[in-house]
Amino acid sequence: MVESSGADAFVSGLGKGREAFHSEVTEYSLRIGERTPEDFLRHFSCSKIMISLASRPMERARIISELTGVHERVANKLSPENAGETLQIALDEGVTTPKEIVRLFQADDRQRYLNRHELWAFDIEGQPWKASASDSVAHGRAEKFIAYLIDRAIDNLLISHEEIVSALGVVKLAGWLPSEMLGQIIETALKKSDKFTEEDLLRAAPASSLVAHVPLDYLWEKVVVPLIAEQHDYAPKAGSGAQVGGVGSGSPLGGGAGNSPLGGSAAPGSPLSGESGSGWSFRPAPDLSAKPEEKDAAPPSSSSEEGDMVGEDEIIETEDEVRPSEGAMPVAGRKGPPRKAQSS
Repeated sequence: MVESSGADAFVSGLGKGREAFHSEVTEYSLRIGERTPEDFLRHFSCSKIMISLASRPMERARIISELTGVHERVANKLSPENAGETLQIALDEGVTTPKEIVRLFQADDRQRYLNRHELWAFDIEGQPWKASASDSVAHGRAEKFIAYLIDRAIDNLLISHEEIVSALGVVKLAGWLPSEMLGQIIETALKKSDKFTEEDLLRAAPASSLVAHVPLDYLWEKVVVPLIAEQHDYAPKAGSGAQVGGVGSGSPLGGGAGNSPLGGSAAPGSPLSGESGSGWSFRPAPDLSAKPEEKDAAPPSSSSEEGDMVGEDEIIETEDEVRPSEGAMPVAGRKGPPRKAQSS
């Protein structure tokens, strides 16, 4: 891995993975000046920091005691809310500084106890992908920051070399990389006895080289956002409607308001199908204008005598039979004995 800064390297104690990566990125952004302690306290007030440590009274007491001079045994008795007020007063009165607060609120603890989405929003608030090349200091810092993101994401097993190369596109890379570097890559590929892989390519053109030749906004859009931020839930996916601390329309099941959990309308026969008091039904209304032979067969009329036998070609319609006024003709062709005349 190529170290992207002269700043002392910080390696998280959270092991490899999503949490360690984020802890390292936040600490790095503060160390190189991409973010400042003042920025941090603007996002996370003294009260918010102490409340986030509600389950860690001894850690709260350590910070309060060292920054305000209050005895640790006394500080240990303070509630999270009171501890936040005490720390804020010390800050307002110049007893402590944002830099000292951030220093004592250790990097891994920030990652453990603060909201992940809010912490990521703090990390990228400076929008490094928009840094202007005319501002050499800001642009150089942005290059280091983005290169560090990519390097640490690889080292923490969040993304693979194959994903990076596929996202950027080999043709586009060939157009951006200088000819001298491309020559070295080709030479290395020819000397290899086995397959030249994406890992070999990124070893020849590491992240520190990519940020120098590939537009930063392209790297951010193709690699950082989809493969790191969204894929590992540092930021909600675009268009998902997800909210911090809640479930939006982009929930895993994909259901929205008025939809079933599977993302569509409720199935027929379910309580939401609309047949119980909703005024509509999945069953179509009967077509009274159809001819008798086109309709479905109906059971014999109750006026038939028990001894009458009905052949398969005799069909008695429910409404055409009982409403002669509509001009319906009785169905002929009875095979049973004739009906007896009724006495008046």
